[in-house]
Amino acid sequence: MKYTAMSIVRALVCILSLVAACRTASCAEDVAQEGRLVTISDGIRIVLKDSRLVRMSLTDKDMAFQDSLLARSALLPHVSVSLQQGFLSKQPASRFGSQEVNTAEKKSFSYGFDVYQTLFDFGKSFSDYRAAKALVGASQANIAAVKKLAVLEFVTAYFDFLEAQKMILVAEKEVDSLSAYQKDVGHLYEQGAATKNDLLPAQVRLADAKQKLIAARNARETAAFNLNNILALPLREKIRVQDIDMGIPAVPGLEETLKTAQAERPEIEIITDQLKASVLAEAARKAGNYPSVYADGGYEYAQNKYQVHENNAYVNIGAKANIFDGWAWRAEAFKERSRQKRLQVQRDKLLEDIKFEVEDSYLGLSDAREKAEVAKGALEQAQENVRVNRLRYAEGSATTTDVLEAIAMQTGAHTNFYRADYELKRNYAKLMYSMGIDLALIYDTMKDNKKDDSPPQ
Repeated sequence: MKYTAMSIVRALVCILSLVAACRTASCAEDVAQEGRLVTISDGIRIVLKDSRLVRMSLTDKDMAFQDSLLARSALLPHVSVSLQQGFLSKQPASRFGSQEVNTAEKKSFSYGFDVYQTLFDFGKSFSDYRAAKALVGASQANIAAVKKLAVLEFVTAYFDFLEAQKMILVAEKEVDSLSAYQKDVGHLYEQGAATKNDLLPAQVRLADAKQKLIAARNARETAAFNLNNILALPLREKIRVQDIDMGIPAVPGLEETLKTAQAERPEIEIITDQLKASVLAEAARKAGNYPSVYADGGYEYAQNKYQVHENNAYVNIGAKANIFDGWAWRAEAFKERSRQKRLQVQRDKLLEDIKFEVEDSYLGLSDAREKAEVAKGALEQAQENVRVNRLRYAEGSATTTDVLEAIAMQTGAHTNFYRADYELKRNYAKLMYSMGIDLALIYDTMKDNKKDDSPPQ
């Protein structure tokens, strides 16, 4: 009879603790309800507009464009004008025998303009211009590369922040479970149905869980600082994020992903344009010592009543050449050839790096898929294990250690579940980036798919 009454007390206490544990889901959400809401699509738009990396790359493109205008100027006419008022201390004159004849006025006004145009320079100016245009193309490809990298950095930080929030949820659930269990054991201890040895382990585990909760909250703050830094927001500005329900779509085979990466990665285009610019620059340096043909024409007016014609127009066609420049052109041409060799090696290395990056991301995604499936099943089993051990403890057939181990396994299963979920999402983003796919387009289609944050029951 005494055993039956003790079992009833245990059962009632465990039922109350299970009901109290159901309040856990709202605790972590209280933290997330503060601050400005930033969805993943909103964050990508902010990054593409305000990212410091993107803005720096835009200035590089502006400078490259101005360099192209400087190079183009050699192909256009150069026009100059002059305006002058002269004052002489003595009257200009010439002597003819015993006579002196004035040749100019002491005060004179003159003006004119001159037009200079290079007609032919063996392609030097045009090669310089094409080289500058190629570097503009490289700067545009660099902007595309920086934007894609900035979006990947943001998406990774976004999922890191979401994972940090879920770790708070897990830690709070563990604290609530252990607190409820400690109260159970405390009631049983007061009634003489449990010993001090049953109560002490629960207290120690609860203190450890509270420390984990503190660490989880600090990790969330660090993740928030990182996300704010990427978004160019004040570090301590409160933000909220919203998870997305994204079913990871099927990806093509490894060979197909490699082909896509080689066709879409802007880094390859950057080196290709730089290599093209170097070849053109070498051609321009070689043509630097060849003669150039030019035309020079204009109009001049000089106030002088002693001259028959005060104004005159002129046209000159000529050629000029730099006979010897100390072999400077050879040194510059050799420097460009060396640059081309370096770029070719750099391109080969980039292709190998991209291949490794694609294969690593591809295997990482496959591994993350398997982990997510295993974690989901393990979580369901861990939750059932806690339920069974609490019932067994209520019946007196399980020990305190059994219940604490079950709670610890449930906490580990929750941790593994959320980490596997966000590892899967991060690896998918990395694979799409390594293939050169625009992540902004991918996540913009997912902006309306809000995910149910509760774990599977």
